[in-house]
Amino acid sequence: MEKDELLVRELSELIGVELSYSDDRTCDLAVDGRIVVLRYRPDDEDWLYFGVVSEPEDDQPRETLAKALELNLFGSETLGMHLGLFGNALVLSGSVPMEGLTAENFAERLLMLSRHIGKLAEKLEVESDSVGMRPSEDILSPWNAGFMQV
Repeated sequence: MEKDELLVRELSELIGVELSYSDDRTCDLAVDGRIVVLRYRPDDEDWLYFGVVSEPEDDQPRETLAKALELNLFGSETLGMHLGLFGNALVLSGSVPMEGLTAENFAERLLMLSRHIGKLAEKLEVESDSVGMRPSEDILSPWNAGFMQV
């Protein structure tokens, strides 16, 4: 049995849920009511894990994307994880090396991811609807504002 398969088995036993690990080395599970996707990357010998923060029917509103970029800056608001777009969905993702990873500390990371997805979703919803957020046509472009000159 490969080390990634063994970790999924141990994680399954730890959380008491039978996890389905696919041939493409992915696994979905519900963590605190949110779907989290795990993907083992053998070339990098690490795990990528992510979940959806916001998935609108249409494109993400510009204000939401601008706020997401702000929250993503330096990783302080994302706990070192990354906010990004996957199709129309805004996702929070992280990665962790396989070496030294246990089912217990992986489970803790996944719980942290799930809880932080909820916090970011609330922050984006509240702050993008707030009065202090500029309308999209007023968002300054660094090129137009003379921010960067060559």
